[in-house]
Amino acid sequence: MSGDVWWEKAARDEEGRIVPAPGPTGVQPELTDATREAVRAGVRGRIAGYTPDWTDPDRQDAGVALVRLFGTQAEPVLSRVNRLPEKVLAEHLATAGVRRRPAGAAAALLEFTVNPPDGASVLVPAGFQSAASGPAGQVVYETDHDLYATPATLAALAVQEGGKLQTLPTGPAGPSRPFAPFGHDPEPGNGLWIGLAAPAAPHPRLALGFVVAPAPPAPAGSGGLTPLPLPPAPLLRWDVLDGTRLVPAELVRDSTDGFRASGTVELRVPHTWEPGGPPAARTGPPLRWLCLRIAHGSFGGPAPVLSGLRLNTVAATAARTVRDEPLQPIQEPGASGRRRMRLSQVPILAGSVVIEVDDDPGADVFGTTTATASRWQEVESLAAHGADDRVFTVDHATGEVTFGDGVHGAAVPPGFRNVRAVRYRVGGGSAGAVPEGAVNSVVTALPYVIGVTNPFPASGGTDPEPDADAMRRGVGELRARGRAVAPADYGLLAPRAPGASVARARGVPGLHPDFAGAPIPGVVGVLVVPPADGGAEPPVPTAATLRAVADFLTREAAPAGVTVVAAAPSYRRVAVESWVALDPGLDRAVVLAAAGDAIRTHLDPLRGGEDGAGWPFGGALRHTALVRRLLAVDGVLAVSRLSLTVDGTRLPPCADHAIGPHDLVWPERPLLIPVGDRP
Repeated sequence: MSGDVWWEKAARDEEGRIVPAPGPTGVQPELTDATREAVRAGVRGRIAGYTPDWTDPDRQDAGVALVRLFGTQAEPVLSRVNRLPEKVLAEHLATAGVRRRPAGAAAALLEFTVNPPDGASVLVPAGFQSAASGPAGQVVYETDHDLYATPATLAALAVQEGGKLQTLPTGPAGPSRPFAPFGHDPEPGNGLWIGLAAPAAPHPRLALGFVVAPAPPAPAGSGGLTPLPLPPAPLLRWDVLDGTRLVPAELVRDSTDGFRASGTVELRVPHTWEPGGPPAARTGPPLRWLCLRIAHGSFGGPAPVLSGLRLNTVAATAARTVRDEPLQPIQEPGASGRRRMRLSQVPILAGSVVIEVDDDPGADVFGTTTATASRWQEVESLAAHGADDRVFTVDHATGEVTFGDGVHGAAVPPGFRNVRAVRYRVGGGSAGAVPEGAVNSVVTALPYVIGVTNPFPASGGTDPEPDADAMRRGVGELRARGRAVAPADYGLLAPRAPGASVARARGVPGLHPDFAGAPIPGVVGVLVVPPADGGAEPPVPTAATLRAVADFLTREAAPAGVTVVAAAPSYRRVAVESWVALDPGLDRAVVLAAAGDAIRTHLDPLRGGEDGAGWPFGGALRHTALVRRLLAVDGVLAVSRLSLTVDGTRLPPCADHAIGPHDLVWPERPLLIPVGDRP
């Protein structure tokens, strides 16, 4: 019997390897050894079978040069072959409708300065553009609402509590220190007086921006057989002091949610507003006074504390609006019947695309009716829609718009340039999270507008979801099929809530943060972690995000009768102190910085843990795991001692520490102490 041929030997000799991968399991098989040395060795092993007369290869031989060149050229090709399992998974998820989450836009409060000659208010329309210079280039901010900017200045502040009026120190930038606008024990009658120095009365509206000291938001509940009681909220009343009498001011917009969060308050003020002075105030120049009082009720929790107050503020988003753009066809309806078109500007913000389609001109052959256009709606998937639903999907990264085929979603009627985007917004990304004062240039020219700034840092701004995270999430979403059955499904579906900013979430059966103790039947608690803003404090969701998550899960995913309660997680602050031996041949500062980053990344609620998907809820702090992280840093030779400080309590060295089953950790700045150099 003849001997084995070369390919049988190669098949037996090659051992399969498992390598890290971005999929849900974290590993995948390596299909081939994708190094140039392995390719050259494979060719060399085939010389006897294909060219038996080539018996004395030499470095000067042209054949040797060709083998070496082939190995170099084949290396990147085989590297791509090894990514075939990842590609198969990505295509499978794309076919099932799983897409990467698009970039999120940052938000900021902009303060405008105007100087009209008559002292009247200046209209700054919605969509007014300002810009900031960021590391990646210019970042454009657009105002979300109309603003009537006044040349008035903030001249005085006073808090009325228990019939007494306490004047607060005020400077050009507002209050010089945080203060409680309703006193430390809010009750009906307490309030805040705001004095404005203005040559003319602000009219017709006045906008103020408030920065509320951060506090954990109250849990938001939705659904259930018996509705949960709403948290108490006071009834607030705005008035203007017209000379000596109080005149009600109509509240147009309040994004502070009753001073529970930072935002803007817009008032419609009367045309006549004479200067005066509040009762029991010290003698001073007459000002135009606003009065905010508690008319009824009380705050359910601690009294709100304001750390900032500005005039002429309006919410703005780091995005640009594109209007009246005809869509470009990229594919006529084929076998699938779906038509695909493209928008010219990317990346597109989710939910911002408004499309109008002209009705089919062939439906009225005599032309007896005026042509009309219908507005279509953006959805996540066409699979759940019928033949008459005027819907479409958008790939926010490429700008590709897909319409239905007449079975799942209505088909677009034939026509030329009959599909147009009324408006859509482009932008987003972490570059929009600019620091205080970075927005300082005006893009849109407007008379009497002489300056703009962001008195407080911008918030939000997230980059598109990485492919590895999308693959990990997509497999779970296919299993859940849009319905929350197991507790893990609630956390998996929470990031899909419209209007919510959610990086990760966890569903816990029977958990209600307001009722600690035994689990409550029929309740599912969802702990929500928003994207990190890069600050020194742990990420805490806003009240609006919690409400959006609770309402979405109740409406779209939870079984009937289940009460969904969205809440912020509890964080345990952890500081690591370690004595480390460093390699004297490397820069000590660089090694210590890398070691500190490794510890903080390992404990991060969004990037930490063994799999890099975030520190697990209730994950115990293990001494050996932290030591391994330090030793994995290039330049750290040994760890002689490591201890933890949790919530200010120092633990014994080399000790593990267990945290609550639903808690997360927040890493403080580690203290790393060099103990000596290598001899």
